[in-house]
Amino acid sequence: MLRSRPLARAARAGIFAAVAWCVLQACAGPEADPGTGAQYDEESVRSQVEAGVWAFHRADTARSAEQVIALLWPEFEMLVDGQRVGFDEVAEGSRTFMAGVETFHTTWSDLRIIPLGPDAAVSSFIFRDSIVTRSGELIRNRGPTTLVWQRRDGEWWIRFGDADHYPIDR
Repeated sequence: MLRSRPLARAARAGIFAAVAWCVLQACAGPEADPGTGAQYDEESVRSQVEAGVWAFHRADTARSAEQVIALLWPEFEMLVDGQRVGFDEVAEGSRTFMAGVETFHTTWSDLRIIPLGPDAAVSSFIFRDSIVTRSGELIRNRGPTTLVWQRRDGEWWIRFGDADHYPIDR
């Protein structure tokens, strides 16, 4: 057992890095052919994933749970505020949440897209939400979101996500 906090943090960071590498390798698909040196077009991947990010934003602000769900692979899973949820929970939760929202305004800033290969990329951004529920409650949050995108049969959809919500003005 590690007794010092710096060592414990370093061990957790090492474990996280190893797990992240394995996840990314699983999502990345086949690598470039080392014999030909064929490379994928990182800018094309970046631009296609950015289009997916903004499609997700449009679906969110339009309060369209079905459009949000349509951007997720069936084996999608996510960490939301430290709780792991799967596709079915996200689909049901999105429908319930969107049905209870009167207005939904969100800004996404500091968007970064990191291509991992021809068929995988990570996007991250900072969100700032202002939501008014149908019952009149104002909910304001901010926080980071990270999404792992995977392309299959030419379609870029989200395979994994992580979002943390921090209340504003509470």
